[in-house]
Amino acid sequence: MNRISPAPQQHKILGATGWIALACLVLLFVVLAASINTKPYMPPKVAQKYMEHWLIESARRVAGEVRLKHVRSIEPFYLRRDYQPVWMDSYELTEAGQELMQVLRETAADDWRNYGYELATLERETIRLSNIPKQATAVEVLLTDAFVTYAKQALNAELLPDTGEGDHPVRKVSLSAAPHNPGSQISEDQIVDLLHQAIQDDRLDQLVNQLTPSHPGYLKLRGELNRYLDIANSGRWYPLPDDLQLQSKDRHRLVPHLRWMLNEYGDLSQSALSWFFKADKKRTQAPAEHDAYDLDQAEFLFDAALADALKTFQQRHNLPDSGVLDKKTLQQLNIPPYQVAQRIALNMKRWRHLPQELGQRHVMVNMADYRLRLMNGGSSELDMKVIIGNLKRRTPVMAHQISLLELAPTWSVPRRIAVTSLLPKLKRNPGYLDEKGYQVIQHVNGVDKFVDPKTINWKKLSARHFPYRLIQKAGKDNALGTIKFLFPNDQDIYLHDTSQRQLFNLDKRALSSGCVRVEKPRLLAEKLLRGQQGWHRSNIDSAIDQNRTTRIRLQDKVPVYLMYWTTWVDDDGVLQVRDDIYKRDLIAGLAPTNPAVSL
Repeated sequence: MNRISPAPQQHKILGATGWIALACLVLLFVVLAASINTKPYMPPKVAQKYMEHWLIESARRVAGEVRLKHVRSIEPFYLRRDYQPVWMDSYELTEAGQELMQVLRETAADDWRNYGYELATLERETIRLSNIPKQATAVEVLLTDAFVTYAKQALNAELLPDTGEGDHPVRKVSLSAAPHNPGSQISEDQIVDLLHQAIQDDRLDQLVNQLTPSHPGYLKLRGELNRYLDIANSGRWYPLPDDLQLQSKDRHRLVPHLRWMLNEYGDLSQSALSWFFKADKKRTQAPAEHDAYDLDQAEFLFDAALADALKTFQQRHNLPDSGVLDKKTLQQLNIPPYQVAQRIALNMKRWRHLPQELGQRHVMVNMADYRLRLMNGGSSELDMKVIIGNLKRRTPVMAHQISLLELAPTWSVPRRIAVTSLLPKLKRNPGYLDEKGYQVIQHVNGVDKFVDPKTINWKKLSARHFPYRLIQKAGKDNALGTIKFLFPNDQDIYLHDTSQRQLFNLDKRALSSGCVRVEKPRLLAEKLLRGQQGWHRSNIDSAIDQNRTTRIRLQDKVPVYLMYWTTWVDDDGVLQVRDDIYKRDLIAGLAPTNPAVSL
């Protein structure tokens, strides 16, 4: 009898075993992959337990140190939600939570004041977030508490810099907007209700964004703020020696550090650094003074690429673009990045003065840059120099609408200017009024009467005793020049031409008594009156040349914004930096006084 060999049967068993083992390995891999990609889950009862702990038992020491500011309002808020988180998805921040953290960082980055967000604790706790319910719920309640604080500040206009300076008297203007009512403050209960409604409508992200400017200019500055905060936190930044001077083809131990600085600031093109990335990374770092090094090595050469990068840095700081590391350039390079970040954060707040929609066509004045732009659909239709208020009469930040143009204007001299500026001249030369086309008016028995200036003893007059008004007639000597652009406001500020055209040749142009003088008034008038019947350029020129004072009401009012940006990102995506001529960039949380006081 033939016996069947066991080998085929054994092969079948072994084959089946192999397939089973392979299937087990695949299943194990799937389980491991699923476990890696599966978020840890915090059960509702666990969340409630620790939320109650922080809100009721430990509201004075959340995360071991923070006293909640708004627990009276937010504890009922969480009670309505069965203590379920808002900003946390189990053990991770939601998109709204991440956005709120970004907004809190950029708001507090200028150190203008103690904002009360407990940001240091929040940063620490979010960095070390783990699958610990007690820690995650602490972050949750801290974020809600910070949100209420931030929302109150944003909605109650507490985050606006450059206000209340008092350089110009405030008077009632019937056409201006209604004044802010100090009693109409948004309460924390209202904010919590707003938060609750946003969650119900599934628009928490939108609520955070609505409390923060959404202008492209603001968002571009956000990127630069993050850049400089990263540099400050890198630990690699240090200043160059105060006496260091370098130019093309020089060699120096600190050239690698200068190259690193300009690369971090965004001034050095990546192609100029490409050879560094292929080499030892140590070549991007300057050796210590006591280390051995060979200056003949390429990294120590102040080459053409570095000179070009320095020119870019100089251009965006409004310095002569020589490509030479001189004293003024070194001073700007040596400003610590955290201080640059503070300035950027403060300038971001200045966007809060503006409405969300600026208008298809609008006039934008940047005082710190001494420039005006007429914007149309996001593009510059007109660009010109301006002259702004001097240090004693700083031009205020404001947002209004140009409604009237006055061609060949007369000028009613403000009493302050009449007694402080003109009266001293009249005491020396009484004929000055006739030379410059002024008329003198006196109010007698309820009636205004013209007075012959030759009959007045000017030397007997003073600031306390000056019973006259001065009006300058239209003409080439008129202080307002050929055109006045009016936007009724309570500080009597407007745009106008000037008879002193030579002043536009100066680099520093803080020279007026508060109003803004424009370089190209006729061209600006032509653009603003475009499409308005009867007012082509030839008609404008004719009225002006004939000294025919004419008021024109714009059919479509044009928004005008007088802003003060010492840092902004230009159309090419480049961070621009200007001198703080008005000393409005707050330092160490202290509000500045009028810089003219110390003059």
